[in-house]
Parts: sequence; C-alpha cells; structure tokens
Amino acid sequence: MTFPYQPARDFISILRDERRDLLERLRQTRFTQLKPGFTYGQVIPHASYQPWCDDERFLELYEVIRAHTLVDVYRCYELYLCAIQAAKIEGDLVEVGVWKGGTGALMAACFGGVEVHLFDTFAGVAKADADKDTMYCGGEHSDTSRELVQALFARVGVTPNFHVGIFPDDTLADVPERVALAHIDVDVYASAKESFEAIWPRVQSGGFVIFDDYGFFGCEGVAEAVNELRQTVHDGTFIHNLNGHATFIKRAG
Repeated sequence: MTFPYQPARDFISILRDERRDLLERLRQTRFTQLKPGFTYGQVIPHASYQPWCDDERFLELYEVIRAHTLVDVYRCYELYLCAIQAAKIEGDLVEVGVWKGGTGALMAACFGGVEVHLFDTFAGVAKADADKDTMYCGGEHSDTSRELVQALFARVGVTPNFHVGIFPDDTLADVPERVALAHIDVDVYASAKESFEAIWPRVQSGGFVIFDDYGFFGCEGVAEAVNELRQTVHDGTFIHNLNGHATFIKRAG
C-alpha cells in the first residue's frame, strides 16, 4: 500500500494540533486541594511572545542573579520592567523577603541613584500559622546571609540598606517615607498582609506593590491575604498576572 505525499504544511498542522491537545490536557490538571476555596492546576497561557530573549540588558542581569533566586524568568522579567517604570517615580525601592538577593539586585540595578531597602530576618520564614498556611512551619529558606546578598549587590554596582529582623515588628521605623516599588516575597499569610499594610500608605501615585507568592501551590496563606486586601484597598488597581504575581498599583489621590 502506498500513501500520498503529505506537504510540509500538513505536517506543521499535525504538530500544532498535537501541541494544542497536549497543552489542553495540562491545563485541565488539578492539584490536591490543600485548603477549601483554593483550587490549583497547571496554568499555561496561549501566549508565546518572549521579549526577554531580545532584551540584552535583562539577559545580562538575569545571568548574574539567577543562582540567587527561586523566581522564574517570567516573574523576573516583570520585576525588571516594573523597576524600570518605577524608577521614574519619586520614591525608594523596598523588598521584604530577600533570601539570597536575586530579585532585589535585579530591580536595584534598574533604579539608578535611589535608596534600596532590604528587609529580612536572614533566619528563614517568620510568622507561619498552621490555621492559614498550608506548607510552611517557619524557618524555611534560612540558607542565606547578609554577606552573601551584599556580595551579589556589589556585582550590580548597588549598595543597599539592610534592615535585619521580623518585618514590620522590628523594623517598621526603617520604611522610607516614599516608596516607588515594593516586592513582598514572604511566603505566609501574616507576613504578607502586615507587610502590605505597613508599606502601602507610603507608596506614591503610580507606584507598585508586587506579591511574589500569590499564584503558587503551598502559598495559600498569601493568596488568602491578598484576596482580603483586594476587598479593602480602594486607592489601588489590582492585577493578577498568570505568572503568579499579584500587583497593586497606587492610584492618584
């Protein structure tokens, strides 16, 4: 038996169909529900444009910081773009939950001469609550140090201000009067909510507060905290990016 010749366009069509079928199957997956009301599955958007691959400055910075962060390239690129935009706003850069400094250094490299404030215990996750947080007990991500972070920042040419302790309990007085961009990466409910409440009044018009952990399995406490804040924040615009970030943008008063 002989088969008719299939043109290349038919072969490409078959590949597209199979890819579409595979992605649809992945999209329909569901993870074990750790907390009622919080459904998780594999999020796979249809989009395919990857502008970070053509951004030489980002790629250079990402290569420097990638071993110092657990944040994927999608979220790193968003932080990079937000930092570039926030640099035009009168205010400082704040990061709560620094770990090994990767995302902080990435953003700081885009901010020029403004002050950079890093808040962390450098002793791991604080304020984990068994009633709110599903996979954190406290003390996770303690494999870091101020010296490690300081060395990374030196590589991008920035000298940050370190504020060591539990935020905001120990270091609330160190929050700058004006904040252009804040990145909250604290993994658990109480720290996420209290960090936002301490920082948001200082955020300038057009400024950003970005939660790293909103869309991630095991960080249901952060998702709950952000969902509560969505109901009470009336001077900000809320955006859920399917990369897992949740962002509040301060509106003009």
